[in-house]
Amino acid sequence: MQFPTILVGASEIDMTPPVGMKLSGYFYERISEGVILPLKANALVLGEGDNLCALVSLDLCGLPKVEADIVRQAILRETGIPPERVMLCCTHAHTGPTVRGRKDWEDVPLNVEYMDRFESLLAKVVAQAKQNQAPALVCAGMQPEEGLAFNRRFRMRDCTEQFGPNKMRPTDVNIDEDDTYCAGPAGPIDTDFSVIAFKRELTAEPFALIVNYALHVDVTSGNKITSDYPGVMREELKNVYGEGLVTLFLQGASGNINHCPYLQQSPYPHVGEWKSRQIGRAFAGKAMNIAEKALPSQSNVVKMVRTVLEVPKYPKNDQAVQDILARIKSKKPEELTFFEESFVKRYEEYSDEGIDEREVFTLRLGEAALCSVPGELFVEWGLEIKKWSPFKYTFIAELCNDSVGYIPTFEAIRRGGYETTPIISVRSTPALGLMIADANFRNLQELHAE
Repeated sequence: MQFPTILVGASEIDMTPPVGMKLSGYFYERISEGVILPLKANALVLGEGDNLCALVSLDLCGLPKVEADIVRQAILRETGIPPERVMLCCTHAHTGPTVRGRKDWEDVPLNVEYMDRFESLLAKVVAQAKQNQAPALVCAGMQPEEGLAFNRRFRMRDCTEQFGPNKMRPTDVNIDEDDTYCAGPAGPIDTDFSVIAFKRELTAEPFALIVNYALHVDVTSGNKITSDYPGVMREELKNVYGEGLVTLFLQGASGNINHCPYLQQSPYPHVGEWKSRQIGRAFAGKAMNIAEKALPSQSNVVKMVRTVLEVPKYPKNDQAVQDILARIKSKKPEELTFFEESFVKRYEEYSDEGIDEREVFTLRLGEAALCSVPGELFVEWGLEIKKWSPFKYTFIAELCNDSVGYIPTFEAIRRGGYETTPIISVRSTPALGLMIADANFRNLQELHAE
């Protein structure tokens, strides 16, 4: 039996920065003190002619648009692939370097030295992937995965929501008199664990994998460079399929999803290197199970479409902003938290004038579609995109070609919490999630008609 093929090339390159670089991911400064697992850039070049496109997974917390644009121009010069057909997707690892476009990235000279070669490094891995192109089968599959990802926002008795629970239904407190206890998780998770395996022949082992799941990559923590659980997963998969395997981990809609089993009495560590290895091993096993069962696609369509959104900024005079300022002003200076001090500073520097351009990319690979997001999307928006997708398999790839901050739902913004804090966490209009979902919806309809 013959199955249609597409041209696919894959490549991997080490992008581990030198020890001593400033790390990204937290509100306080961290200087790297060592390396646990190397950081990688994994690339696929797919299709041909006018549909030639590149998909790259990066072990970074995020890549601001100013840097993504520079990288895509470097890729254009090296490969001829235009910027509108390049997706640079970050895993959201919180233990990687601070890059160009991040605040104070130049404070440490090593950051500058690293960025001087960063663009050429990524252009090189895409060029290698293009050189490796050959006909391949595209085998997609999906299985549900639960038990390692949890919604990290919680509904409180006073109808507010917050990151993490406060009091878990305490038996020693009169509930009628306590408005701070946690009623339960404020939202769902996305259980879809999706994989695309690329093979040269039907019975050959895969030479490349795309793995997609929604779970924040902030498990290891600390001051050492590491690719966290995606790096562990890649190592374990190479132990089975060989050192030449290229695995792209695409982060799903995980703005409000993390690895902490807050309401469970788990004896295992909730954070650290052991926890990242637990998740990485489990995900490697799940990915292999899906890859071994995945059937070849009956379609060989490869096409990427791009929509540019004109996005207003978060209004500085919004009531939520004024409420936060009022709470801060009611405190003495010595009572302010670091987060509150950061809010005041950023508020003073913030301007809501002008419009930002945000790109949304949607890629069709046979019977599967990959929907991009330029920031950290709440899981509810990801589930909506999947609900209305006409494709058999739909992947969400957040932090693609940009890093705009959190993209919550309308309801979450009004109920509060870290992820919905204006100016610090949310810098775009509250309507951005809807705009992204609708853009992907239109792109999916167009691609499905091919």
